[in-house]
Amino acid sequence: MSTIKQNALPQKMGDIFHYYVAIKLLLDNNSWNKCQIEQSGDIALFDKDDKQIYNIEVKHHNSRNELKVYEEDFLKTLSNWFDIKIFFNEKTKLILMTTSNIPSGNPLEFWNQFDSNKKYKTIIDNQKKNDGTYYANVSTYFVPINKNVDELKELLKKIDIQHSLSNLLVIRDEIKNVSYFRSFKDDEENKKDNVIDSLYGLIGSSLLNQNKWEITKSQFDQKLRELTSLVQNKQLRTDNDINIRDIDTSFSNYKDKQFIRKLQDIEFKDEIFIDAMGNYAKTILELAERMRLKTSLDFDERLINYDSSLVSMVNFVKVKHGYSRDFTNIEKSQNSYFEIIGSSKIPFMPEEFDDQTTYFQKGYLHVLADDDDDIEKIVWKLKD
Repeated sequence: MSTIKQNALPQKMGDIFHYYVAIKLLLDNNSWNKCQIEQSGDIALFDKDDKQIYNIEVKHHNSRNELKVYEEDFLKTLSNWFDIKIFFNEKTKLILMTTSNIPSGNPLEFWNQFDSNKKYKTIIDNQKKNDGTYYANVSTYFVPINKNVDELKELLKKIDIQHSLSNLLVIRDEIKNVSYFRSFKDDEENKKDNVIDSLYGLIGSSLLNQNKWEITKSQFDQKLRELTSLVQNKQLRTDNDINIRDIDTSFSNYKDKQFIRKLQDIEFKDEIFIDAMGNYAKTILELAERMRLKTSLDFDERLINYDSSLVSMVNFVKVKHGYSRDFTNIEKSQNSYFEIIGSSKIPFMPEEFDDQTTYFQKGYLHVLADDDDDIEKIVWKLKD
């Protein structure tokens, strides 16, 4: 094998490990708003105010090396962070993540428990060889940044070390154990692998083309939903999935509910009440079943989005009918109601459910109209 190929293999392995570390961080952390790779360091996570939360340097070795305070992995990382310290604030955490280990007796053993003075002293005490000369990496990386001790100590107090990180095979298994994958069944290892491989490709292909990568939390979450929908089997829901014998549509059970009163406000009669009560009752049962069947971790958030989409549709149709001429206000309200109830489906969480029901959207509209906490959410009667 050529020297070039021999040198390229560890580099490639390091890149793969780097991307896996990034995937694990993004899946296992909800506090970030933007991620950059190879722009402000190996991995940088930012908050909603565009302030760095974490700046992470990743070091991978094929063999289990010992991390030493006077060697390049540690001191070059320290030097790189010092050079970009103006981008950090008091809350930024700097993390050196490495496959190298820190055995008992290593000066870095208790680094994460040290204050900045003790961290600084640890470097000073280990910068020279037995013959009194500086280690080469100390001269190259540490001496130039040791001219302003106060600034250096301010930086040191931000730095933690995570050592003895897993190899490539193990870190894939660790990714599969993050909370996102709890929605997958135990026998769906291949689906988990497909998601991980797709996320790896998302990062790797971008870095191959432009040597840097950036994504927002909302973009990442959307991509994750898309990937999940590709590998997860959707739940098919039909009218036959609800046992109508479990439903009591006696008017006495519903006559005091908001959704019935709102139908009475536009002078509807029994046949409309019967249809509305049936759809409402079936939807309540179906909604409870879908909550039981759900696999997504953001079900509640997506339910709010569904609510908002339906309310927007209702309001638009009401506005349209408000411009109609030659109709009374009650007639306009009734006409808009019929158009809304008969409107095309707005998909209910299409990533998870194949909704073939004929009642769910109609019933859900009445569920929203029945909201005692927000009685104006859906009102069928148009304003005079």
